[in-house]
Amino acid sequence: MPIRRGSVNLARFRMEGAVPKDKDVKRWLQKGLGKAGFEPIDPKSDDERAAGFVELEQNDSTEFSAGALFHGLHALFAWRVDRLKVPTSALRVGMLEWSQAFEKKNARAPGRREKSEQKDALKKTLRAKQAPVIKVFELSFDLTSRDVFVWATSRTVVEEAQAVLESTLEVKLIPRVPAAFLAAGALDALTPTKELFPEAS
Repeated sequence: MPIRRGSVNLARFRMEGAVPKDKDVKRWLQKGLGKAGFEPIDPKSDDERAAGFVELEQNDSTEFSAGALFHGLHALFAWRVDRLKVPTSALRVGMLEWSQAFEKKNARAPGRREKSEQKDALKKTLRAKQAPVIKVFELSFDLTSRDVFVWATSRTVVEEAQAVLESTLEVKLIPRVPAAFLAAGALDALTPTKELFPEAS
């Protein structure tokens, strides 16, 4: 668990906007996370990906009760991403076996329409047997400083979680990169001097 291990692979943001104060912030956060709670992929659909917020300790729960969400002055939760995709190799092998059986039975190769229909049927069958690949990325929200931490190295995951938080909570997450902590003009003072790079004589 990166949050408890102190992992440094994270992105940090400052939450700005209409953030409630005191006790109201907890109810506000619970309601916002619930709006973007994770919903599993329906095997009968064509969806290959699902994402949403879940509880940190129970990655299939979207209750966000106070006891599960809040730990001291921090809210701990997670961003879950499920992928359900039929392996191309399994589909190819299945289609080859079907084509051979079809040709043996009918003394001819299957037509384009027959192949298409069989491919769709086989894909649904394989999909029903396929378990989704689950990835969980942890987040924390400091109730005092309003800082948000996302423990993920994937820029896509960080940006997706950021966008959903901004949308559901109606706030803005400002990246807290090292340069953001410097005073105005500080970077200009760090530019190379003539002493370091004297002009060629």
